[in-house]
Amino acid sequence: MYKKLLVISGIVLIALLTTITIPVVSEPTDAGILGRTHIRAIGRNFHICDDDGGLYGHIFIGLKGFKLVFNEDIVIPEENIRWIELTKLTLNCVYKE
Repeated sequence: MYKKLLVISGIVLIALLTTITIPVVSEPTDAGILGRTHIRAIGRNFHICDDDGGLYGHIFIGLKGFKLVFNEDIVIPEENIRWIELTKLTLNCVYKE
């Protein structure tokens, strides 16, 4: 039982480390294709505000384009969001700078 749990947790750890260690081949400020930036993050309290439609939350760890981001508050206005998928703890978003 413990051997299977160890193997499964090892596979999950390798998968997480593989997705986080993306080789950086461009400038961190480059906005990507058509001026869009992709955010993949784990954090807390990601939500869309009812008043202005903007995205708010706090990133613990994530990728903003090709740059690794730690402990950062995020605010993206509604008109800049192109695509979004979020829960309270995870965020996957494409927005225009």
